This record gives sequence, C-alpha cells and structure tokens, in this order.
Amino acid sequence: MRRAAWLAAGLVFVVVAWDVGADPVRLARGVPWMWDFVRRMMPPDLAVLPAALAGALTTVEIALLGTTLAAALAVPLGFLSARNVAPRAVYYAMRAGLNFFRSIDTLVYALLFVATVGLGPFPGMLAVLAYTTTSLAKLYSETIEGIEPGPVDAIRATGATRLQVLRFGVLPQVLPLFLSYVLYRFESNVRAATVLGFVGAGGIGLYLQTYLRMIDYPAASTVLLVTVVMVMAVDFASARIRARLV
Repeated sequence: MRRAAWLAAGLVFVVVAWDVGADPVRLARGVPWMWDFVRRMMPPDLAVLPAALAGALTTVEIALLGTTLAAALAVPLGFLSARNVAPRAVYYAMRAGLNFFRSIDTLVYALLFVATVGLGPFPGMLAVLAYTTTSLAKLYSETIEGIEPGPVDAIRATGATRLQVLRFGVLPQVLPLFLSYVLYRFESNVRAATVLGFVGAGGIGLYLQTYLRMIDYPAASTVLLVTVVMVMAVDFASARIRARLV
C-alpha cells in the first residue's frame, strides 16, 4: 500500500507538471533573456529616488490605515463567528460570510474599488481594509475558540453579564495573539499594497508599472530596490515587536 501510494503521488505529480506545461528546457533557453533584462536595469537611475520613496511612503500608509481599521472592525466579527461565544445560528451565518468575502483577493477588491471611487491610494486602502477585516476576523474567532474555559466559568459564576464575561474573561487571554496577528497582517499588506498600483490603486507599484511601460529599466530598478528595502524594514520591525508580545 505504501508503494502504491508513492506511485500514485508520482503519477499525480507528472500529470500536474504536464498540465501546467512545466518545461526545464524552455526555462534554460530563457535564462539568457532574463540575464539581459537584469543587465539593462543596471545601474539604477537614482534621479527617480525621490519619487520612489514617496511611492513607498504611500504604500506603507495604505497598509497601515487599512490594517488599523480592519483590526478594529474584525473584533466584533471575530466574537460573532466564534463557536463558544456566539449563538449557533449567528456562528454559521458569520462563518459562511467570512469564508465568502475572504475568498476574494486584495487585488480583486482593488479593481472593484477603483471602479467605484476612482484612481489613487484611497481604493487601495479600501481593498486592504476589506480583505484584512475578514482575514483577521477568521483568525480572531479561532483564537477565541481556543481559550481556557476556567477564567470564563469563574467570571460567569459571579453573575457577570455576557459583555463582562467577554471583557474580563476572554479578551485578556486573546489580546496578545490579536496584536500579533495584526502585525503579521500589516507585513502581508505592505507586500500586497506594492502591486495595487498596477490596477491604479496608488502606491509604489504605480511607479514600477509606469517605468516598465516606458521601457525605462534603470528607473524601474531603483523602484524595485526601494520596494525590497521597504518590505525588509517592515518585516524586521514587525518581527521584533511580535517577539516581545508572544
């Protein structure tokens, strides 16, 4: 049975590789073109550095505002979609809604909001807000479902109301993990916001798309380097903060 399982897995892998057109020969033939593309991006054009830095700042602002608002909006949704807190009917309805809206990617939300409110950073922030709210609500609900029941039962035994039980029995247990999830989502949103500019939602991606369309590869190289530095700095700072929380 073990050999049959390995054989079946190998056959599935071969079929999938064939279906997606995986071809190492084509990749090897394309390496010189890739190297030529990188060569034309050197040296970076530092004249566009101020514009790239402004775009990076806008990207961080999009991620920061969208994540902050989503972190607050996701709290009630997280409690309403937790099995051990919400009524059964509310729980199933909320879980279904979260799964539906969470299946829509940030880039798709950006397209929808660009068509709704126009171009610029605002639709990008709304896209980050929409996706992050549902994503954090799902993480919040799973954290709430994993709490220790002892403190909750003790507070409930004193005659506390449902709101008091949530405030003093549940929230102290889940708050450190909530903050850790928010920081993690902020990291992810900074990376996601870098490509929102490709659909007109502002940020540094707009500059990268513009320079690539203009075939100005040295300028695009500068924007790409600023993007890498920005993401690395945000990841480093967020990781340090999360290490102190957990």
